[in-house]
Parts: sequence; C-alpha cells; structure tokens
Amino acid sequence: MKNRKLDDYLFFCEAWIFLHVSKAIILFFPFKKIAAKIGVSQVETTKDSLTDAQLLLVIISLQRAVKYTLHRSKCYDQALAAKFMLNRRQLPSTLYFGLSKGDNQLSAHAWVRCGDRIVIGKRGFEKYTPVAWFGTVKA
Repeated sequence: MKNRKLDDYLFFCEAWIFLHVSKAIILFFPFKKIAAKIGVSQVETTKDSLTDAQLLLVIISLQRAVKYTLHRSKCYDQALAAKFMLNRRQLPSTLYFGLSKGDNQLSAHAWVRCGDRIVIGKRGFEKYTPVAWFGTVKA
C-alpha cells in the first residue's frame, strides 16, 4: 500500500511547479502557441461523473499550492496548471474562458471541468459566458 502522505506531498510539489511553469508560459508565449497545447478548440469533454482518486488529489493539491506560489496566482495560470496535471494522467478535461459584463466593465475568468466536477476556478464561474473552450479526450 502506498504512503498517502507521500502521495499528497508529491502532488503538492507537482501542482506548485506547474503553477510557476504556467505563469512563465503566459508571460513568454503568445496565446496561439498556448492554445495549441491545451486541447482542441471548441471541443467539450463529456460531463459523466468521474470517481478517479487522482482527480481528487489534483483538485486538493492545486488548492493548497496556490497559497504558496512565489507570485499572485490567478485563474488563468491555475487553469493551465490543472489542465497540464489532468493531461499527464490522461483524464478528459475542458478548459473554459469566459467573459462577463457588469457595471460597464468587462471581466474574464478561466476554469477547468473534468467530468462533472469543476477542478479549478469554481468560485463565480456561473456568471461568466464561455467564449472559448479547449477539450481533450482520454487516449
């Protein structure tokens, strides 16, 4: 039987690293290059319920790692990190980019869904209208 604490620690480290890598990717690469790596444009994955233990570890580790990044981690870099972690585990997921207009001000948000669960960006995602999404399917 695997050591649960070791798994938690390794997932945390992976999430922390991917959050920083995602921030660097956003800063140094144009969106066109990023989009080619995150999935197929305008393709959504199924909303079937997934009970994968690794999915839960990804969600928890990202939530914990966000608190300890060396930069201010926003929804976009968190969504990229989640997408990379889910792709590594061949879990089907969709990254959404949404816009909302309130008080004559446009705001944007990114979130990731895997199965029927929102992995990252859950807070307030309902008020955003998806304008682009990138999905991957299980290989």
